[in-house]
Amino acid sequence: MQTKQLTLNNKTYTLHIAYQANERMRQAFNAMTFDFWEFTFEPYYQSGYWDDNCILFSLFEGEQLVAHTTLSLFTTYTADQRLHLGQLGTVMTLPSHTKQGLSRFLMESIFESYNDKLDGYFLFANDTVLEFYPKFDFYAVLEHQASKAFCKQPTTHTVQRLDLTDITDLHCFQHYLKNGHTGCRFDTHSYGLAHFYCYANPAFGYAESIYLIPELDTLLIAQHEKDDLMIYQAYYLKDNLVDQAFNALADAQTNRVVLGYTPIDTGYTYNPYKEEDLTLFVSPALITYFEEQPTMIPLLSHT
Repeated sequence: MQTKQLTLNNKTYTLHIAYQANERMRQAFNAMTFDFWEFTFEPYYQSGYWDDNCILFSLFEGEQLVAHTTLSLFTTYTADQRLHLGQLGTVMTLPSHTKQGLSRFLMESIFESYNDKLDGYFLFANDTVLEFYPKFDFYAVLEHQASKAFCKQPTTHTVQRLDLTDITDLHCFQHYLKNGHTGCRFDTHSYGLAHFYCYANPAFGYAESIYLIPELDTLLIAQHEKDDLMIYQAYYLKDNLVDQAFNALADAQTNRVVLGYTPIDTGYTYNPYKEEDLTLFVSPALITYFEEQPTMIPLLSHT
């Protein structure tokens, strides 16, 4: 935890960084997060999997949290290099404290602390604040999502749905997170965030969407959505047999596979993708990854 007192616009604030172990301040953060986004980070903290890659930057005025930004750190693997990236998320300012430069101060504090450690940044901006981030040299880019037509074939492979409340299944899940390959061209896989989505917050729906195909040494986080099989992430230990794993999990109604990440594999069609009311912004170093070839930030890496 780091703490710094400062004055902005003749008001005194305290900047607290990485303070989640402080219950009083964490509960203030959770309350503000629920007011803005209708979820909290408390289950994540209680799970024990909140690691050093999820860093809180908050301004307090006295005991009141008034502005916040979360920095999430990723080691991202592309086709030809390894990148150290930061995602800015959970951006919040109390309505009574907007237009006072507080969000600007938090972003500048993050840049001051991490610019020499990171190769670039990205964030998902609400469409009401699209004019704010270009002031910090962020650029809006369009994501593209991979999909392909699919027809289920006969298979003898078995599918086991994991229950992460069972310690054996949890350890299996963690084995794939630690040792598996993703076959993802822009891989922002995070051990902590995987637990955030799939373990700490069952209400998100992913906890019941984890499937193991033992014969293929492959684990899928996936959901059936009408005629689509939505694959949020795939992990394999040895050979890339994800197509066979998709076939094992598909049902007779499945006529398309849709991915929540950008695959290395060929044979996919790419279509523009944009979440409702959100636009992806990236720092200059990342623009080429989205403009020169179809790319998306893996859905389970969003904060």
